Amino acid sequence: MAAIYALTICLVLYAIGDIVSVKTKGLLSLVFVLCVVMLIGFWCGLPTDIVTTAGIAPLGKVSASLLVVGVGTTMNTKELMRQWKTVIASFCCCTAGVLLIVFVGRFIIGTDAAIAGAPIFAGASVALMIVNEALENVGLTDTLGVVVILIFALQKFIGVPLCSFCLNREARAFLKDREKMQKYLAVTTEDAASEKKRPLSFFSKTNKPVYNFTKVALVASLSTALSALTQDKVNVYIICLVLGVLFTELGFLPRNALSKLDSYFLLLFSILMTIFSSLAKVTPQTLVQSFIPVLVVLLLGAAGVVVFAFLLSKVLKQSTWLNIALGITCTFGFPTTVMLSEEIANGVGTTDEEKSALRNYLLPQMTVAGFITVTIGSVILAGIIVPLLG
Repeated sequence: MAAIYALTICLVLYAIGDIVSVKTKGLLSLVFVLCVVMLIGFWCGLPTDIVTTAGIAPLGKVSASLLVVGVGTTMNTKELMRQWKTVIASFCCCTAGVLLIVFVGRFIIGTDAAIAGAPIFAGASVALMIVNEALENVGLTDTLGVVVILIFALQKFIGVPLCSFCLNREARAFLKDREKMQKYLAVTTEDAASEKKRPLSFFSKTNKPVYNFTKVALVASLSTALSALTQDKVNVYIICLVLGVLFTELGFLPRNALSKLDSYFLLLFSILMTIFSSLAKVTPQTLVQSFIPVLVVLLLGAAGVVVFAFLLSKVLKQSTWLNIALGITCTFGFPTTVMLSEEIANGVGTTDEEKSALRNYLLPQMTVAGFITVTIGSVILAGIIVPLLG
């Protein structure tokens, strides 16, 4: 097959996933639809090497580092400090879910399956990329590749109903506290333009995509070199994330660099297609066999979030319902965090005042929680846990 034909087919499959996701308002995610469409395609005769033929595979392997550096540029450290309770609740509850999968799941589905599945519960395509690379290195792609992909594709169906239920309970309790409601009616956002001049802001004066892309690549390269100096004991993606934050604070990288590259789609497309190419080895029989490990990982992860949310509520002095909602954002992230907040505000609030107060109360916390769990937590947890494979 000609490379252009292969690339076009891959783009069509990706587009189908995106269209269905938009039409169902995110109920069926792009990842889930793409997984189903590619599985059916491979079973119906789609070439198993289509991603390699399209020339996507090499790009997919380098895109992850660029993507993580870009993610680091989205972190607003001042906002995270203001929302310190949200940061602690979301990260700790998500981590509790991951640890329960590792330490309890190993006795049910085996050590390797538990270790591979745990970071995926924490969310993000980058975590999936890290796990997928590790599975290839230890020769477990054939047995566990489909398990981690299914966890990634299906976790939203556990997380969204649980989060929606908890937010509903939290919203009703919030509206009963009139003093608290009045406080959130008066919330105003800070002017982002008040940001201080940064030491390396000279490098961000030119905002052309090619310059921003080059700077992101330089930081990714530095991260790779530093990881090599530690003999890969410190995962390269953790360093990418840290340096992405650092060089943004210094002014070398622009904030939200991914939106300024004109290539975010290409990075995500290449990563997902590279990972999902392993579905070519999946048969209907292996798919059925994979559902038990997937179910165990998702249920244990959710249980870990719920139990720790209850314990943490005593320490942080905030409700268990809110802590569960913040922690379980690891299963879906943005933009579902925004959609759920809006849905609950409009559904529970009966007046414009109540809806506005609920929106001001839930939306910032849910947005930060999704960022902490999916964007930061999943990368850190994957970098720490994945070396235990094999």
